[in-house]
Amino acid sequence: MRILARVENAQLQETLAIAAETLGAELKVLEEGAVGVAQMFRFRPDLLVVERGSAEELEALRQEAHKRAAALVAACASPEDVTRAVQARADEWFLLPVDAAELAPRLRGALQRARESDDPEQAARLAEHLRFEELLYDRFTGFPTLPVMLEGGREILERSGRLTILYLEFVRYSKLEEIYGWQKLDEVLQSTASAVREFYDQQRGAEENLLMVSHTGDDDFIFFSDLSELHDTSEQRINEVTESLQRHIRSRLEEEHGEDIAGLFEIYIGATTIFRNPKLRTARMIYRGIREAAAAARSVEHRERSRKVADLKETLREGLVYIEYHPIVVTETAEVYGYEALARGVNRALRSPEVLFGVAEEANLIWELSRLCRRRAIEGMNSKLEPHHLLFLNIDPHDFRDPSFRYLDLDELGVEEPERIVLEITERTAITDYPKFQGYLEEFRSRGFRFAVDDAGSGYAGLGSIANLAPDFIKLDLSLISAIDSNFMKQNLVETMVKFATDHGIQVIAEGVEREEEYDTVKGLGVHLTQGFLFHGPRYLGKQGADLVSG
Repeated sequence: MRILARVENAQLQETLAIAAETLGAELKVLEEGAVGVAQMFRFRPDLLVVERGSAEELEALRQEAHKRAAALVAACASPEDVTRAVQARADEWFLLPVDAAELAPRLRGALQRARESDDPEQAARLAEHLRFEELLYDRFTGFPTLPVMLEGGREILERSGRLTILYLEFVRYSKLEEIYGWQKLDEVLQSTASAVREFYDQQRGAEENLLMVSHTGDDDFIFFSDLSELHDTSEQRINEVTESLQRHIRSRLEEEHGEDIAGLFEIYIGATTIFRNPKLRTARMIYRGIREAAAAARSVEHRERSRKVADLKETLREGLVYIEYHPIVVTETAEVYGYEALARGVNRALRSPEVLFGVAEEANLIWELSRLCRRRAIEGMNSKLEPHHLLFLNIDPHDFRDPSFRYLDLDELGVEEPERIVLEITERTAITDYPKFQGYLEEFRSRGFRFAVDDAGSGYAGLGSIANLAPDFIKLDLSLISAIDSNFMKQNLVETMVKFATDHGIQVIAEGVEREEEYDTVKGLGVHLTQGFLFHGPRYLGKQGADLVSG
């Protein structure tokens, strides 16, 4: 079952999420006015939940919903809203506020009533309509598919003799889905599609001949454009459109998902112009133009990757990284227990830690970068941390093969109390030789260092691997913690992990806590320590004051 909600009320969104989970349904929340009615139903919902609207609008939505065997449910904030919902013959309505226990059966009943009202002939017509519509419009974005756009491209070529094709390549960090979960990736892709649609509407307002085709299945987009100016002018216009589109998408991603996540995506645009040739088949010319534009985008990507490697080499040469110290608190008291050191590049393109280390891996410079980041983090201990605080350092398993790390000179680094340093084993590289790796850990333990396993519950960090490493701390993967207050399965998993850890003298850290409800839940489950944006206020910064960043 798919539930599409056009609601702005944050509490209602949370209640819908719980009800959807109870029903085993997929929930998608749209921004108010983000898409039109026709585009809305291209998401193929079984249930449409709307928060407001006139009786006429609700009636139109109900008719469109019933054409597709879907149900309309109205969320009502007042008796007047109820009257409008009844006049529109909505399949169900409810008064706000509402709890999930009441809402779930109402949604199920609305869908059942809507489907019972359909006769077999109408159902057959609906199935045929949906199959046809799916061929013409992309379900994810609502944009027309490439076969539909070919006719528009043919018309441009016939009218002006030329067609400019822009190919937008959308590249994401390979482990984004593993780190943040598939839901976050879907949200980012939907934000990108919305930004592209918004840009398209703005451009089309001034230039009706700017056309668009949906993404290609690899999350890429294609623009068709008629730029009939002189050659030099049209080249300038292509560059202007390209730069404006990149800025618009980047700004939207940063606004909705933050700089860290936006930094995990890159946008490359290639362009080509084809000219009408009566001797060549038009469709073949357009497909060839698309391939040329895609190749141009990949060429831009290659140049940008080379530039990032050059930026990284400058970063290593000049020491251009800084450390953010993220607080870890005692769950029961919210007192600061320690800080995780997060390294960022001064260069904006290398600001994201994932991108920074990803480029280092590609360039075979991971050891050099790790050395610089460790030195920077330890240098800030005395000035940024209280004497009783622990410092959590991210360590890649490959770092243990680096002689300069294995034989770390503590005096040279100014480390007087190695027991204050927790080496946090990250998931960038899987551990392949456990006996040898355990030997490395024992060497460091004998010198006083402690250990944490990051991302427990994902990747290699399963219970068996944790038992082999015998860490002092387990950091639960943020995908386990996100929305844990409304997910009983996650709560059961975390409760099991806490019991396992407590039985073995290990402390559990819940990572990625952003809301009070999540904090209250992990506290109730007995999680020992907590980390997340909820604790980034001045109270938790200690000696850092209002300045979280150390140079």
